[in-house]
Amino acid sequence: MRTVAFFFPLLLLLLNAGLASAQFDALPTISVTGSGSVATESDYVPNVVKCENGLASFEALKAQAVAARTFAYYKIDLQGFINDGTGDQVYSCSGSAGAIHHQAAQATEGEILWVRDNIGPQNDVLIASFYVAGAIPDANQAFDINSPGVIVGSGDPDPTGTEHFVTYPYANGLSGGFNRGSTLGFRGSVSNPNWPNRGAKSQNGADFLSDNSVSYLDILKYYYGADIQLRTASTNGTGVEYGLKTLVNFDDYTGITDGNIAGHEGTFFREPTFSGSTSANIAGSTADRSSTEAHSGSHSQLLDITYDEIAGGDFLLRHVSGSRYSNFDGSSNTAARIANLQFESIGSVGFWLKTDDIDLEVSIALDDPTTGDRGLLKQVIADNQWHKYEWFLDEVSDWEAWIGAGNGQIDGENVTIDSIQILGSSDAQVYLDDVFWDPLAVFVPSVPGDFNGDGQVDNADLLDWQTGYGISSSAAVSDGDADEDGDVDGDDFLIWQRSLTAPALSDLESVPEPSSLALVLAGFTVLAVWRRSGVKTTLGCA
Repeated sequence: MRTVAFFFPLLLLLLNAGLASAQFDALPTISVTGSGSVATESDYVPNVVKCENGLASFEALKAQAVAARTFAYYKIDLQGFINDGTGDQVYSCSGSAGAIHHQAAQATEGEILWVRDNIGPQNDVLIASFYVAGAIPDANQAFDINSPGVIVGSGDPDPTGTEHFVTYPYANGLSGGFNRGSTLGFRGSVSNPNWPNRGAKSQNGADFLSDNSVSYLDILKYYYGADIQLRTASTNGTGVEYGLKTLVNFDDYTGITDGNIAGHEGTFFREPTFSGSTSANIAGSTADRSSTEAHSGSHSQLLDITYDEIAGGDFLLRHVSGSRYSNFDGSSNTAARIANLQFESIGSVGFWLKTDDIDLEVSIALDDPTTGDRGLLKQVIADNQWHKYEWFLDEVSDWEAWIGAGNGQIDGENVTIDSIQILGSSDAQVYLDDVFWDPLAVFVPSVPGDFNGDGQVDNADLLDWQTGYGISSSAAVSDGDADEDGDVDGDDFLIWQRSLTAPALSDLESVPEPSSLALVLAGFTVLAVWRRSGVKTTLGCA
């Protein structure tokens, strides 16, 4: 049986919502008593994860990273420093953080927890994310991931005597003012709650949930309430930059040695027919983890689209994103902001796809934050290879209004993924992997004829045109479709020629426009011979 570290914060603060304002600016460093100022993401968070719950499985480590980061933010906002020890949280212990602890910190980089004050002034409140060791749930108990209930029983061992601090707001249906939090802090009343006190997470319980394929976001909601929200701290003006964040990768857990721990599908665990927006003519479609294909890691998700030819017509598959444990007050919050990570509206967002089925289009829809905007549809490349589909959050030309008074541009401070959408009119099998947010991605305007997107028009682009020549752009690798008319033909060659920047082929500028398809085909034959020879030469036409 896995041993779990039993450090826990014995917090005796009388919390009051007025003591600290919600502080969401990214902190490059954390001031720690006895250690001074230490780097938040590369030092402080991974070491707290290691010291507090270092032997847990990966989703529990990610939940620990978010809780540790949030509590540090709360204490810095409250008093400017945080203590190193069980009175706050442990940063210094035997040994240093290992690779898996750094992975947990990196996977959740910048992520903090908050709640909306829905009784008083409607403030956004950074929470004091309490956690203790808690009792050790019976690993042999029957577990329903969709309706977990309270996962500890009266006979479960409680070596540290801390289970009485643990809260179960999700299992008990408590949200808003009815979630009075943990006795570790001042609990207020139902009508005048202490908003930062949303409860206490059990480290042993989090490990149990992680072992049962519960994602870190749902672990956090299980212990702090369905109305808890997750966002990245704001980097504007802080000097902090986040790296590429993989939101969902469908893999098995990282660093697990048990050998029997299943992975999960993160926020994309629902069938594609879950959404009422998915059209009825693909009613039998499914979404399942697949170990046969992966863009990275061990797994992807196979979207198996079953098309009803009798019904006919185009289909829309809206594959919604959202945590399991986000519904409260009788409402379903699937695909809502409260059910997803809220990330800054900078850089790009997208995913990877692989298929050999033709005539598909794909998009991603975002909540922004009260309107619905959707990325412009992209043609899916049907060559049975992995391809990245990416939309830039600050590029107006990448977006269109969708629902909820969308205005066709991303203008909120932060956004969440609503869904991935696929359009078509036949059976299809599409592999999905590595849904991502890349805050450092920079939009580079496309250059006519730059088929490979490297910023210049040269020989490599000519080869792309040659590969796709004469084939419908929906059926093959077709970056050579410069005029986006659905075909790679002589017109696209001429666009490449006019934009040519490579000196080796500069005399192509004198090539006259072909007056017939025969002339284009003749030129194509020359290009094919040149490509097979492997000899770089200057091409000309008489």
